[in-house]
Amino acid sequence: MLCKDLKVVNLNITEDYYEYKGLFRLCSGEKCLDIDLMDLDNDNKLKEIKSNFNLKDDISDIKTILMEKIMEATKIESRIVEGKDYNENENDKKTERKISSMDMA
Repeated sequence: MLCKDLKVVNLNITEDYYEYKGLFRLCSGEKCLDIDLMDLDNDNKLKEIKSNFNLKDDISDIKTILMEKIMEATKIESRIVEGKDYNENENDKKTERKISSMDMA
């Protein structure tokens, strides 16, 4: 199996006083492995990933491919929009539509 065939799911990146933690699940078919993002700097963890999924890729390639997959997974946008692109009026309109639809029911 190749590393590019693995899927990164349940990516959870948190920040606590500028200390970032990242957890994700690496899956292929019936096998899954929970991984801490910091573990990708550990060669033993990369060897464990390679042996667990019977990967043909080199250890350094595995780390590179997984980091690309993680970066791709972070691009998935949240439904909650805040910050500079936040539009108060648009949010109010959506809320009003939801409330009025409940009144009709």
